[in-house]
Amino acid sequence: MDEKPAQRERKAPKKISKKYLENAALFYLRRYATSAENLKRILLHKIKKSCTFHQAPVEDFIPLVDELVARYIAVGLIDDAVFARGRVTSLRRQGLSKQAIMGRLQSKGLSPSKIEEALRRVDAEQGDPEIAAAIVYARRKKLGPWRKQPLADQKSRLKELAVLGRAGFSYDVARRALKYTPEE
Repeated sequence: MDEKPAQRERKAPKKISKKYLENAALFYLRRYATSAENLKRILLHKIKKSCTFHQAPVEDFIPLVDELVARYIAVGLIDDAVFARGRVTSLRRQGLSKQAIMGRLQSKGLSPSKIEEALRRVDAEQGDPEIAAAIVYARRKKLGPWRKQPLADQKSRLKELAVLGRAGFSYDVARRALKYTPEE
């Protein structure tokens, strides 16, 4: 009983080749929507891992990644504008603020101008998208009118405003979202 469970041996990473990179990229694209920059990061991570193990220079494979991503953009497998619109729509439905969406999509390698354009297109369908997102977020976190018990004091109200503030909503938007009633 004192014995530790046997450590699983890790498989050695495969050697990098053009075919391997293409298969890895296509496998990833079948499972996930992504931006061009994010796909580059993923492939470069695989290259670094393999090159470290096999003692090969990483620089030899960077042009392969650039060529592969450029080809996928040209044939339409990767489209940053479509990816941005899809993610913005999804994140707005989850109740994320403009600031939170900007941060998430910039981490995926999208430029601020592409994110702004996607936000403009998606938000054009709603009256005030920040308020709508704040209400969704408050409902999901059971804040304001969606809480189970009434507020004990002013400090509890400030805590709820702080939760919305940390989620990226302005004070005015947070205050207005917490005033809504569930029927509205």
